Amino acid sequence: MAEDVRTWTSLKGSTVDATLGKLEGATATLVTKDRKEIKLPVTELSLADRQYLVENVQAPESILTAGELSEPEKDVKIDSGTYKKLDGKLVLAKDQSEGLFEQMETEHFLIAYAGDVRPQVVAEIAERLWHGMAFYHMNFRRDWGDKRRVIFVCEDREAYKWLGNWYGEILGAKAADADGQLRAQKQAATWDKVGGTSIELPDELCEERKFHAMATVFNMNNDREFKKVFTPFPTHVIAGDLLNQQMGGVGSVGKKGYFAIATGHAYYKEIKLSGKTETHLLDVGGSAGDEISSKSGFDDGTAWPKILKSEVKREKIKPNLEEIFAVEADTLNPAKLVLVYSLANYLQSNPQRVCAFARTIRRVESNNAIPELEELAKIYGFDTVAAMEADWIAYLKSNDFK
Repeated sequence: MAEDVRTWTSLKGSTVDATLGKLEGATATLVTKDRKEIKLPVTELSLADRQYLVENVQAPESILTAGELSEPEKDVKIDSGTYKKLDGKLVLAKDQSEGLFEQMETEHFLIAYAGDVRPQVVAEIAERLWHGMAFYHMNFRRDWGDKRRVIFVCEDREAYKWLGNWYGEILGAKAADADGQLRAQKQAATWDKVGGTSIELPDELCEERKFHAMATVFNMNNDREFKKVFTPFPTHVIAGDLLNQQMGGVGSVGKKGYFAIATGHAYYKEIKLSGKTETHLLDVGGSAGDEISSKSGFDDGTAWPKILKSEVKREKIKPNLEEIFAVEADTLNPAKLVLVYSLANYLQSNPQRVCAFARTIRRVESNNAIPELEELAKIYGFDTVAAMEADWIAYLKSNDFK
């Protein structure tokens, strides 16, 4: 049997570092470093663990879809007592004599905050979403390693303005071509308008503090408050950022479908875990990156499935997989955005589809490209795109889409 020590996760979120002693039928025996044996049904292990068993010890693929779908983000027990407020403030620039952001450290994140915020709430949302990714995706825990992702939470206006100016200078210094210049222009034009975004941290800071390169930023203006776990907007943003980090970048050739998968997943997690959506998307256009529009779905953020189901049944909305897979922010309208969400919902709606979604993400990791629709259909067990589209539409009309 496998000799690798790895972290195994149960359906309820408890973990143990152990090797696999043996696998007999539907029972796995784990051996801890002190030689204690733990026997448990494979159906009580995370999907990531089951993927490991199938790929490394020839376990039958049937174990991947055994049992019911859990909600690992909600099931995991999070001990907020382990969160640690650090002495001193986060210093980002060499010429800073003092940082502007308080620091709270968790197992996988650093919450850097300024103003009247509740860092514990953001920390718990992030840790729960991290656990969900580790539960479903075999490589996630390994790829994450011992680094932390920084999440800035800014209610203090001066701190947020300083952060935007600091990052704008970094982008400006890197703007060696037209694309770089446009990126810097878009950042400057949207900084005060976005509620959440991502920035890239300097290499030397990441190396010194063991941070991941990308950080999440929340702009807590307009009375935006994160009062409870799974507040819709931060759930959306962090869920999307974690999936983007795991998929990695894609080239221009393999970009088609990235928006649908990443944005759809963010909406899916937001709605599934909070019961509604409050997230609007900003689209930035114009030659100077200064034409800004807001994109959203149906007005009632608690009833997207109900409304879409009715519209599809009445044929007022006709889902087209090719069109929705190719959609981008600048081509969105409310119906298309809700269809993007519905596709993500479909892709993760039962154990078989969750497994296929995990395989899809691993394909993106290894190929730096989104699978073509024909390949995606085969990953999901269909001979043709038309057959997958028909199954998606049938799902939208069914009682399972809710």
